[in-house]
Amino acid sequence: MRTTKEIAIVGGGISGLVSAFELSEDPSLDITIIEGSDSCGGKMKGYYNEKTNRFEEHSIRALGSTYFAFFDVLNRADLLHTLTAVDDYKFYESKTGRKVAVDRTDSLKLETFKELVSTFDLSVTDMLSLARKIAAHVNASYKEREEQAHLKAGNVIGIDKFNEHTKQFIINWFGILTGARMESKAVDIMDSFVLMFLPMKESPHLPPGKHSKSYCFNRPTSEVVAMLVEKLVSRGVKFQYNKRLKNIHHDAISGKTRLETSGEKIPNNTFDACIMAVPHEVMWKLGVLQGVKKPFNDEWSFGTQFAMKQIPKAFKDFAGKSYNLSFDAPWNIVFQIQHQGAFWKDVNFPEEKPYNLSATCSSPFNEGALYGKRFMECTPAEVKQEILFQLGITSEEERVALMEHAVIDPVYLKYTKDWEKYSTLETAEFGIIQDDGYRWVNLSQIYVRSAEDLEIHSATQRKGIFLAGEVVSVPGRWKIPTMEQASMSGKQAAQEIFTFLETDIKVNMEFATLLSTKGFKLMEGILAGLTSLLKLIPHSKK
Repeated sequence: MRTTKEIAIVGGGISGLVSAFELSEDPSLDITIIEGSDSCGGKMKGYYNEKTNRFEEHSIRALGSTYFAFFDVLNRADLLHTLTAVDDYKFYESKTGRKVAVDRTDSLKLETFKELVSTFDLSVTDMLSLARKIAAHVNASYKEREEQAHLKAGNVIGIDKFNEHTKQFIINWFGILTGARMESKAVDIMDSFVLMFLPMKESPHLPPGKHSKSYCFNRPTSEVVAMLVEKLVSRGVKFQYNKRLKNIHHDAISGKTRLETSGEKIPNNTFDACIMAVPHEVMWKLGVLQGVKKPFNDEWSFGTQFAMKQIPKAFKDFAGKSYNLSFDAPWNIVFQIQHQGAFWKDVNFPEEKPYNLSATCSSPFNEGALYGKRFMECTPAEVKQEILFQLGITSEEERVALMEHAVIDPVYLKYTKDWEKYSTLETAEFGIIQDDGYRWVNLSQIYVRSAEDLEIHSATQRKGIFLAGEVVSVPGRWKIPTMEQASMSGKQAAQEIFTFLETDIKVNMEFATLLSTKGFKLMEGILAGLTSLLKLIPHSKK
């Protein structure tokens, strides 16, 4: 009979929770999750605050039907019912009110692609060039993909040669959908195009009912996390909250790892193996990122919530199960209108405010359209005004009324004079000190894989210590972003633990692949269609 092994998972974000779920399949393992805050969820946090009578979400989440790892865990945890199918992605230009609804119940059709080009007056030449690059990327060899992993996306696409209007459309589109930037690894953005344009093998575990290429949670995300935590507790997983990892000590003789944490000492701090599902800044500080000379670059991203008595005229067409992308918003804003009958169908909305505008900004370092300032240079009131203006609310009176019951990401953003107390926190980044002494403190940024970033593997130089999280490389040809990346890394780390303990348990590591036959036909159709469209455009038009 095998002796019980003590396993630590540091970090209760999605990668840590997925690791714990997989490891808990072995009842002989004694698993402890050590979380630095008072609750799990990481960047998936969001809840209804009964004290303030408002929703407080960190970010909007859109989950693709190609999320094999995440949907596999949701299925086995009986949580697929927490998802709602997305009807469409609405591409929206706030200045003109022009919009195109991209049907998410099917792959992108040639007619929709043409509609995007014509409605938003995009350069057909540039879009044709882009489509050709996507087609070439589908056929890229592993050697070519490896080269693209160290080239900037903008250079591979040739984005600086696009006309300004089309360039902004492309940058915002994929900045919003994938968190990738033109300075990101080229392979990431090109993979994102493939995922959007071509039919991919979908997860065998999709929510019942209406099918979609995309899904959103049907309740605040922390409620889903709480359900997953409850499932883990029922499997015997233990949780230690408000314990930040300070150091790791490895005993070469016993082969065990001792964790040093802040706060009250945990009952047992010595483990047979450990998964570090923590931000990369913490990994770097503790010296487990081999070859990395400094922490990677991050970008700020945050959610805002506007509780509303009624839907403003500018937003009338965005009610329901629509995921909306304002491609001309400098701060790269995606938004939803939450209400009864929309995504959060089972949520009780306050009678006095039955609608909620959820808006996530993913490029707030750009200069705003109203004040011409970066987010970090704005006061909270200016931020609220700026977001509403960028989304098309041109009336200041209307904006002021909407601001009355609004909040800017209270999960991870602080606007405070007392910022020095966060100075020792590895993940904290600061805005400028404003005239009144206040400054923004961001406690959790998004990681963007820059072209120069090294590949990070789950195994470390320290025996029995493994990594999980959005910075860790995972299997699969196509790089699926964010939550799926984190989920797959959690599965991968769990498999490393099973192998390290010489256990025969195998973790399901299935991932999305391209349905090549249909895919190539669709791409050929797009190329042929765009070529025909180009012939109809006056030669002088770019």
